[in-house]
Amino acid sequence: MKITITLRGSLLKYFNGDKERVVEVPDSCTCEEALATVGINWREIKSFGFVAINGKRVMIFDQLKEGDELKAYPRISGG
Repeated sequence: MKITITLRGSLLKYFNGDKERVVEVPDSCTCEEALATVGINWREIKSFGFVAINGKRVMIFDQLKEGDELKAYPRISGG
């Protein structure tokens, strides 16, 4: 199935500055698995924050469906 993966903020460097990619992933794959298909291991990225599917914040292990947009956001810090 095809989905769109969009990276935000400091995570853009993992797509060499590109904002998004349309990728082919296995049916019912999780957000974690989809990110792995493009070489992103979220556990190794200290600044990794959270993911959203179609604008709704979800867990990294939630499943995707055909046509979904998966967005990955960096951790937000400040004061």
